[in-house]
Amino acid sequence: MTASFFTICHRLTNICTDVPEIPGLIVSAILVEWIGRKATMWSMLFTCAAFLGPLVLHQDELLTTALLFGARACAMGSSTVLCLYAPEVYPTSVRSTGVGIATSIGKIGGVICPLVAVGMLRTCHQMEAVFVFELVLCLAGVACILFPVETKGREID
Repeated sequence: MTASFFTICHRLTNICTDVPEIPGLIVSAILVEWIGRKATMWSMLFTCAAFLGPLVLHQDELLTTALLFGARACAMGSSTVLCLYAPEVYPTSVRSTGVGIATSIGKIGGVICPLVAVGMLRTCHQMEAVFVFELVLCLAGVACILFPVETKGREID
């Protein structure tokens, strides 16, 4: 009986953490066609930072959940657009290498991120943990603004 309760709780947790990705994908699909890839990436990164900002201070559970929902949706949308953008930027001769390097850096960040977050939160540094994520999101947003090429409507070489 206990094992099934934990299994149900685990599955519900997975559903709750994965559901925000759906609106993020829908919004990013709409924005990509409307404002382009670069603008979609940086706007979703800055919006993600805006969702995380209030978490510097302790919030009630419902507000925290709503803010994390929005942040997860924006992060997923931006990541998806990056997966569209990267192959369009690189010429055919180096496309696989370029996309592979970009994907590898993203995967390394995906490994480091939870380690930093858990380490900082375990030592009761919630404010600093949120600031670190805010800094990374803002730097990524600025990097997207500085990308030299907008690929909206452009043919792949």
